[in-house]
Amino acid sequence: MSIQPGAGYNFVTSGGATAMTIDPVWQYWGEDDQFQVTAAKAADGYQVQCRKGYVLWNSYFASSPWVHSGLKAEVQKFYCFPTGSKTDGEAATADDSPFVDLGGYITIQPASVEGGSDSWGVYIIACAGVETGLVPYLAIFADGSDADTKSDYFNGSNDQVNFKHLQTSELVEVDTPTGTTYLTIQGIGSLAVLNYNCIRYKVASLTYQDGTFKVVQKFLGPMKVPNPVNYQGLYTVNDPAPSPPAYDTELTDWFGAWTGYTKDDTGATVEV
Repeated sequence: MSIQPGAGYNFVTSGGATAMTIDPVWQYWGEDDQFQVTAAKAADGYQVQCRKGYVLWNSYFASSPWVHSGLKAEVQKFYCFPTGSKTDGEAATADDSPFVDLGGYITIQPASVEGGSDSWGVYIIACAGVETGLVPYLAIFADGSDADTKSDYFNGSNDQVNFKHLQTSELVEVDTPTGTTYLTIQGIGSLAVLNYNCIRYKVASLTYQDGTFKVVQKFLGPMKVPNPVNYQGLYTVNDPAPSPPAYDTELTDWFGAWTGYTKDDTGATVEV
């Protein structure tokens, strides 16, 4: 008698004994997927872990975005998280665990618990300061929180940073054999920043449904952060750059305190 229950299953009979083997036909992410997010229920809430990952990006100062350099780093810790929610793991060094924070986790709560939320996000965020280079960081925060609001794009839609060349214009009187004529002499002056902005890309969303947090992975693998700096061309002195550039308040808020959240860049993103 032959038994074959289906694809992926195999019955083998030898010497009167029968054995069944199950071939793995399912697909899984695997333990090497960078920035993979998981959530597990625990006695004190839901523990969120994230795998380490590499980032490639162009770093620049907000005061001179046209000058930038390519950098590579490994994300080894959460930079932004609810205050008091982080538990470091027991790994001796970052190299000893595939997860951020030495194998640790962030504890979150659903909306039924005071201070909790049913909607959270894990993000790569970054912002260039006036004299501080842009560095991508790992963050987790609830939708609608102060961290969510202050880390969002300053223009409400994208991460574009614009700059332009200021152009001078001078009318000069010139005597020629046929009489007097006038020439306009134009000169290219300094570069000017039009606006500040930040960077934010979602890695995963966590939504509380059916008594647990369900994770939807939005991104896996090493991340290449696009360079959002955009040259706007020549402008005459009649159309000067704003001073300070647009979204100066938002820039200050990004680097300021975020209510209910801790920001710690110590060892968070390490250049390699």
